[in-house]
Amino acid sequence: MAAGAPAAIGETGTGTGCGVGLAWLASGAPSGTRLTSVERDRGRASVARDVFRDHERVEILYGDWRRVEERGPYDLLVLDGGGQAKGDGEADDGGERPAPGESAADPARLLTPGGTVVIDDFTPATTWPPRFNGAPDAARVHWLAHPELRAAELRLAPDLAVIVGTRLPST
Repeated sequence: MAAGAPAAIGETGTGTGCGVGLAWLASGAPSGTRLTSVERDRGRASVARDVFRDHERVEILYGDWRRVEERGPYDLLVLDGGGQAKGDGEADDGGERPAPGESAADPARLLTPGGTVVIDDFTPATTWPPRFNGAPDAARVHWLAHPELRAAELRLAPDLAVIVGTRLPST
């Protein structure tokens, strides 16, 4: 997928880790593609910056996943830690986390027309509507039914699936 991103790739959250996921993306990306990764852990962000210190097309931002918005739009956006619509936003002052869907990246703003978003860490759906922990899986439905995307769930292993969506062309 990185090979098909001619200008920009973005990545959020724990996928940066210490740079392993980002290294996979960078190794597959065309030579002119810039890569932006946001890591919410200061120590991991520092390690990842050190790993990529000699790679001028790679930028590591420290902070909340929403910082990825600073560098978009992207040809490929990998939502590994934040922006997945799984209620993964920062807690407010009362300790409440946003409901699924409220913490979702906006493909209309963050993807180029025809750009691809990848949302990982789903268990494969076996019913429709999909369910997770006994309740409707709002995050999965958010992406599969998103009006700006054509999306599908891909099973990678018996217990692992991703959703891949392509932003529709602007009309």
